[in-house]
Amino acid sequence: MDEDIRLSAQKALLGCISRGLRAVSIERVGKVIKWRCIFASEVAKESQSEILAEAATVVIADFDSPMQIEEEYIVVRFRNAENEPPNKMLHLRHIVFLRHERDGYSELASDT
Repeated sequence: MDEDIRLSAQKALLGCISRGLRAVSIERVGKVIKWRCIFASEVAKESQSEILAEAATVVIADFDSPMQIEEEYIVVRFRNAENEPPNKMLHLRHIVFLRHERDGYSELASDT
């Protein structure tokens, strides 16, 4: 069942990803699907949450039994100040989208 929910979420996200979205994760607990979208800014959240809510609806439609969805749209800035380390994002069980953030952030680049 975990594969079904991950594939459903990735299919639903096609065409819904834009620059301000940092991550999307999903988890099924019984008849509840939890859907968490993390944005880089409040502006991104306000402009994109409706599109991602539609994607969440597509996920629910893929399941036969009556399911509920708990949607969460939050802002986690990359960092709060220039010299601070990046803020950590908390994800649900399955990450279905994660933005690449190493380029332009020297502290995340590997030392190889």
